[in-house]
Order: sequence, then C-alpha cells, then structure tokens
Amino acid sequence: MSNETVLAVDFGTSHSLVGAYRNGQRVEALPIDPGSPDNTLMRTLLYFANENECYYGAEALKKYSEFEMEGRLFRSFKSHLPNKNYIGTIINNRILNLETLIGLFLLELKKRAENILQTKITKAVIGKPARYSMDDVADGFALHRMKKAAEYAGLTEVNFVPEPLAAALDFKRQIANEKTILIGDFGGGTSDFTVMKITQGEFRKSDVLGVDGCPLAGDALDSLFMQNRLNTGFGAKTQYRMPMSNNLLKMPVAVMDRLNKPAHIVHLKERETYEFIREVQKCALKQEDKESIDRLFVLIEDQQIFPFFESIESTKKRLSASATAKFNFDYPDLETTEVFSSQEFENWAEDVKMNIFAALDRCLNQAGLKVSDIDHVFLTGGTAHVPFVQNEFRKMFGAEKLETKNFFHSILSGLIESAAKWDEFRS
Repeated sequence: MSNETVLAVDFGTSHSLVGAYRNGQRVEALPIDPGSPDNTLMRTLLYFANENECYYGAEALKKYSEFEMEGRLFRSFKSHLPNKNYIGTIINNRILNLETLIGLFLLELKKRAENILQTKITKAVIGKPARYSMDDVADGFALHRMKKAAEYAGLTEVNFVPEPLAAALDFKRQIANEKTILIGDFGGGTSDFTVMKITQGEFRKSDVLGVDGCPLAGDALDSLFMQNRLNTGFGAKTQYRMPMSNNLLKMPVAVMDRLNKPAHIVHLKERETYEFIREVQKCALKQEDKESIDRLFVLIEDQQIFPFFESIESTKKRLSASATAKFNFDYPDLETTEVFSSQEFENWAEDVKMNIFAALDRCLNQAGLKVSDIDHVFLTGGTAHVPFVQNEFRKMFGAEKLETKNFFHSILSGLIESAAKWDEFRS
C-alpha cells in the first residue's frame, strides 16, 4: 500500500476536489482547475460544444460564453443518479447515458491528477452522500451507477465513503480531547449528517455512531424561487385546449418540474419535450400565456438557463444577510425584476427544512443519543448559512456548540485519510 497512489475524489453536485495518498504520504488538494479563482476547486460542469467536443469546470463556462452559448451545458447532473427514469441525453447523434456523463467528468479529474502527480492511477476513494435517495432501491441504483461511471474513468478499485463521515475524519485530526461530535454537510444536492466519537486513538469503525441524510439541499432551495413565483413568466399557469377536444388542460406537472429544477431544466431542449411545449403554445387560450411560452423558448434557445439560475442562487445568498433581496435579470425579452423576502422564502422551504431535520433525527436515533449528548456541532456548505437552518440548530444545540464555515476541503481531507486506511473502508 505504501508505494501506491490512491486518488481521493470529492465529486460534488456543485464543485469537485481531488487529493491523493501516495507513498505513505498525504497529498492535499491538487490544483486541478487553473481557470478557477481557487484552482483546487473545480465546478462540476460539462459543456458540449458539439457531440465530440467537451469542456470542464471553469473552461466549460469560458467556452460556453465564447461559443455564444451554443451546445449543451450540464450542471447538477449528479442529482439524476437515483432516478431510473433519467437514462441520459442525446447530443446531435451521440447518445450519452448518465454513467458516461459522470464517467467523462471523473476521467477528466483523473487525467489532471495523473498529469500533476506524474503517475497512472487506477485506485480511488470517492465520496458519496449519506443517501442519494430516501428510497433504498433508488439509493442502491445510484451507487451502482457511480460504480459504472468510475469504471468508465478507468478506476478499477474504488471505495465509496460517506461524505459526512469523511468530514468527521477530518475534524478528528483537529480535536485532541475526547468528544461526541455532529457533522452537518449541506451541499448542492444533499444534506448529510454523521455522529462520531472523537478519541485520541486510531480510528475504529465503532467510533461512527450514526450516518444519515436526505437528497435535499442548495438546489432544492434554489428551485423554490422558480416554483413559487418566477415560473409564471414562462408559461407555468398556461391553460390550453387541444383541437377537436372540449377538455381544458393545464401545463403538465412533468414539464413544470423540469422548468423548476436546476439539474432538469436543460432537458426542456430535448426534441420531444420541446415540440410538446410548442403544441401547448399553439393551443393556449390566452395571448399572455402564448407570450410567456415565447419567453420560455428564449430562455432555452438563447441558452440563458444557467445564468438565470445563477441569479436565483445569488438572490438566495443575499437573503441570508437581509430581510429582502431583489432579483433582477436583464437579458432582452427575459427582463425580470422581483423582490423576495426571507420570510416567504422560509415559508416556501418548510417541507425542505422538515425533511432535512428528519434526517438529523434519524441520525441521532441511530446513534442512540439525545441532543444534549452532542458536545460539538460542525456545519459545512453554503446552505448551512441560511438563517432558518442556523436558527434551528441554535435552538436544538445552543449557539455555543455550533461552528459554521465553508470547509470546502474538509471532506476531501477526510477522504485522503480514508485512502490511507484503505482496508478499513473497503466498499
């Protein structure tokens, strides 16, 4: 083991990082994306200029802009893993299943790491959420897909380690005294929890008292702005009547579900869905609905989906520091100005919050502990800064036990630690 190089991959919904364990030494976050403000942090983006030309991370955004937003930009594609109905996509005549999309991204991470480390790598530790899905079958299916993606990338030996456990392993390295800690990791796609006993001795699997989570986090909160207000400007409330029919119909939920979600909206461009929306527009009863669908086509055809959701995410972040935040999007024919309040955002997010804290309750129950038994709480990720999330943790544990930072590298650090203990984390 000491002469091997084991890759450590934090493959995230929004960002990805890579480190390694090599010749018995830790290799911290590698500079895998020179175009990024933090070159160790690569946005999880794929941009296909055409079926044979693909770009990644910061270069994906750069080329997307240079090529005037032609082609296909994929974000949050990790969130499709548990969905059996999502097979993949077609770019021109090239069929790309989800395992290949993810495999391409993992392969690029591996190539860049190999180039930096000047060695071939076939062995990796890859982070996984506590749960890809609340359904056990779908959760297992997601992990199966990840294994296929890793194989595509040429990683023949892989251990999958829960991300919150990896974060806990990193904090174990920082804490000298014996404590029982809770790690809450809030990414783009999932909210994950680990309860772990920190001791001065070597890590033992029995130190992990509970691991649980749910497939809701930052992206789910972003979608609430579209779902509850912004989608009306894109035909969400359209009523239509098909030729030779008396039935009054509404824009189907399946179409609106794609419109509302950052990971799904790109698929409105697929031919069958696109043509269906065109038919709805022809049969719409009101002129204002026809015009709203025109806006939807501009959003799709002018490739404004990504910047529109970037503006939503920016608005959400501003609500963390202010009671209100202005959403403004000024692209021609898509001009939109709205003011959102933190109170209405919290009201919309009630179900998401309930599911997140239900996962926390399950984690504590699995550990056989009460809230009062937890000595310290570490919260990581952007959603950890959302005020109603912060307030709930303060109420439960007390402000004195909380530490909240954007520990972008903490999961990766823990994955490197698990790479060093390969046999203990064998999948």
